[in-house]
Amino acid sequence: MATAPRLFFSAGEASGDAYAAQLARRVVRDWNGPISIEGVGGKRLAAEGGRLVADSSRWGAIGIIESALRAPTIYQGYLAAKKALRTGQPGVCVPIDFGYMNIKLARYAKAQGWKVLYFVPPGSWRKDKQGADMPVVSHEIVTPFSWSAEILTKMGGSAHWFGHPLRQMVAQAEVPEAERRGVALLPGSREHEVTHNLPVLIESVKGLGLIRVSVAANLGETRLRELWKAHGGGEATFHTDLYPMLKSSRAALVCSGTATLESALCGCPTIVVYRGSKAMEIEYKIRRPNIEFISLPNILLGRKVLPELIQWEANPTKIRELLDGLMADPSEQLAAFAELETILGPANALDASAELLLKMLRS
Repeated sequence: MATAPRLFFSAGEASGDAYAAQLARRVVRDWNGPISIEGVGGKRLAAEGGRLVADSSRWGAIGIIESALRAPTIYQGYLAAKKALRTGQPGVCVPIDFGYMNIKLARYAKAQGWKVLYFVPPGSWRKDKQGADMPVVSHEIVTPFSWSAEILTKMGGSAHWFGHPLRQMVAQAEVPEAERRGVALLPGSREHEVTHNLPVLIESVKGLGLIRVSVAANLGETRLRELWKAHGGGEATFHTDLYPMLKSSRAALVCSGTATLESALCGCPTIVVYRGSKAMEIEYKIRRPNIEFISLPNILLGRKVLPELIQWEANPTKIRELLDGLMADPSEQLAAFAELETILGPANALDASAELLLKMLRS
């Protein structure tokens, strides 16, 4: 009796877990028969029936110091993933971003006879170069940016650009037409981010009325409420469904990361706020001359449309001043958001990527 084909995801951070869940849902829906979904991921992949060989919910980190603290746990997850990949019949392996581990894992999977589709290759936003290993470790590459596909194809890779997956994820989240109200707070998906960002965010929005707080899937509402209360947070609503919250808010204060692009695609005027530990502050001072922008919308547009307040610049007085001005006149940002949609391409990237995965499973 034939065994079910295997689809193995490797998602090292919250955004990758979300992508894996979306792809898994589509493949399971359209595959005619039993299929095995497994891999490295978090709550979202598990909710789609994925068997986790390693839970990456707390792997995400910013900066050298925080990354080093998580390295032992990530290495254990890497070993667990390798064990799963060399056990049983090979199928299709889908590493998602997280080059710290996934480049090595993709190479290993390919050597074990797996077909490898690398989804959102690391550094794909760069317009001058792409990872030299990509064509070597992958059979197929799905990248969210057109220039990335062009560069990777010239390098010898089989690269595809179907648009950015967030375009489809945001588009499929429908909310009733209503007047935007209140301010959304996205303090981060990593606990160390939330710990440092929450106090300044709470102070910045005092007296503003309706406050909505985003709950990252890998952190959980109970833990976020504990941190909110510990840092003196007032009345607020807590939301696990991000896009409806952003689509109904007047403005958002967002920790740097994928969430800055999600906020822009939801048409929510945004200020980027990022605070970290003293050690991270020292690291930032050292590395700052090499960093032009930290938020994806600014990187993609090539100019500062979203204000970026980092470390000591992210104080409540400055945040509130910019927030009041943004809510009074968001026109510049809204015009730039329309530009972003053009850059990011069609809103069916997940469907097209799932079709490619199905083709690989059948071949």
